[in-house]
Amino acid sequence: MKALIKRMERARREDLGQSMVEIALILPLFVGLLLGGADLARAFAIQLAIQNGARAGAESYAIDQTPTAAEAAAASIAEISRTPGVKGALANVIVWETDSFGATPCANHPVGGTWTPPSVANPCYVSVEVQYTFTTTIAWPLIPNTATFDRVTTFRMFY
Repeated sequence: MKALIKRMERARREDLGQSMVEIALILPLFVGLLLGGADLARAFAIQLAIQNGARAGAESYAIDQTPTAAEAAAASIAEISRTPGVKGALANVIVWETDSFGATPCANHPVGGTWTPPSVANPCYVSVEVQYTFTTTIAWPLIPNTATFDRVTTFRMFY
């Protein structure tokens, strides 16, 4: 009986060492997977934030009677800044307008001139491009540490 108990205790001690080795092997993979998932989630959140920022800037410009690029950029940055962890000040916002023929600026909205509503035959469009550079939380081997997200949204101008 005592021999059986000693054998069981010895087997338990041997198993304890084996489980420690297994944990030591799998723990770095688990932590790496967890951090990689966090970086991926951050990248998706930033992508959605700049997409919403481009939409907000284009919408602001399209519905305003006296639109300016600065107002559209401010609307874009304000929308981007609503996402936690995303710094709107780091975003690069570019605003331009065209007509259906590609003329810049739109013939119906001359710079410093009188605004006339766009015609059905030649509507005006505003495009807002937002660029943001994403940086990973840790430096991953064999993977770039930064990625530039770029979104362009185009709206038809209503006024």
